[in-house]
Amino acid sequence: MASRARQKEAARHVGREEARLERKRRQRRVRVLGGVVLGAVAVVAVAIAFSSSGGGSSGLRTDNAGAKLAAQVQQLLRGIPQSGATLGNPKAPVTMTYYSDLQCPVCAHFTLNSDFGELLAKDVRAGQVKIIYRSFETATRDPQTFHAQQVAALAAGTQNRFWDYTELFYRQQGAEGTGYVTDSYLTGLANQIPELNISNWRSARTAPSLISQLQSDQQAASAAGVQGTPTLIFEGPRGTAQAPESVPSYNQLEQAIKSVA
Repeated sequence: MASRARQKEAARHVGREEARLERKRRQRRVRVLGGVVLGAVAVVAVAIAFSSSGGGSSGLRTDNAGAKLAAQVQQLLRGIPQSGATLGNPKAPVTMTYYSDLQCPVCAHFTLNSDFGELLAKDVRAGQVKIIYRSFETATRDPQTFHAQQVAALAAGTQNRFWDYTELFYRQQGAEGTGYVTDSYLTGLANQIPELNISNWRSARTAPSLISQLQSDQQAASAAGVQGTPTLIFEGPRGTAQAPESVPSYNQLEQAIKSVA
């Protein structure tokens, strides 16, 4: 009798263990499915934001829409110091290095969303944070095109209009792989910046110093272990921190700032 009782108890124990393992398997499947769904939602959100920001296969706007975008950029940046690819007070205690590819749609989403605007309006405008843009090739499929577009923005930076050019690029970013970045497109963006001297901008596009800067950006990205764009790295008196996500919320940006300030 005792032996049969032990056998029954052992059988019940096996049954309970199998039920527990099955529950764990179900929970694991739910988590995986949830991750897939969240990833899909994120991709759709980026696509919607990208579409609403003016991105598309055609790229450059030459009608009144282009003038409105230029006015938006002027309003966003008005009163914030620029020097080359740096935006903000050069003596700001915290530096955010922003690794990006101008054709990267996620970079466009980050730059155009309200949280980046909030960072500019509060921390950068107040002189607490400055932003340094560094070029890192990811989305652009042709190295020569990447070189041309990034140097075109840096050339605008010789007149302290790098961020005007970059913001206009993101607002009129075309679809990946469509070959929309041509010399006409790059010149069209430059023409949308009222304060830019186009003749000087054309000359600057062949400046050896800008080509060296582009190479330096690539080397800095490699040294920092940058794997994709956008990558945001914060430096301050208390050390270095990296934003936890490609498109962080303002709260996440603030936490990174406070951790190094």
